[in-house]
Amino acid sequence: MEEKTEKVKGEAVQIIEAFEVLPKLVVFDLDYTLWPFYCECRSKREMPSLYPHAKGILLALKEKGIDVAIASRSPTADIATAFLNKLGLSSLFVAQEIYSSWTHKTDHFQRIHSRTAVPFNSMLFFDDENRNIQSVSKMGVTSILVGDGVNLGSLREGLTQFSRNWNASQKNKQKWLSKYSNKPDTSNPAA
Repeated sequence: MEEKTEKVKGEAVQIIEAFEVLPKLVVFDLDYTLWPFYCECRSKREMPSLYPHAKGILLALKEKGIDVAIASRSPTADIATAFLNKLGLSSLFVAQEIYSSWTHKTDHFQRIHSRTAVPFNSMLFFDDENRNIQSVSKMGVTSILVGDGVNLGSLREGLTQFSRNWNASQKNKQKWLSKYSNKPDTSNPAA
């Protein structure tokens, strides 16, 4: 199993290195994104498993200096936390927002932002529920819907979309600056 994780990590590092613009923080859902089950349907005594590419992707992001966090609406945070510990992953995350919520994760992202000071437009998010993708996208976070867990394809898709979003926002910023910075300053008429 460790050999496969190293292989995936190497491939993920290559994918990451292909991009000039990278997110400062990558946020993951847990259920059906990092692992193939709902926590509330499991027992703390069980040994959980991840999707095949998940651990390699997490390790590659860390190796490349990109922080990772969790945003999960699980009603059983104790089980989720126990599973992260059993899998030896807890120390990888700069923030773990795991609690039940009706906000489609906007509260989770507000807390992650408060804890990390990373702007929403510098974040990339992976989740298996479209309602979470929609609400978090409106906050300015590049959000990717995963069908069967996070994998190398979804990583590439996410980094591609993040790069597009970032470049578009920079072009808009330049347009705004050039439009408004050439006007004479009329704020102090006595000057």
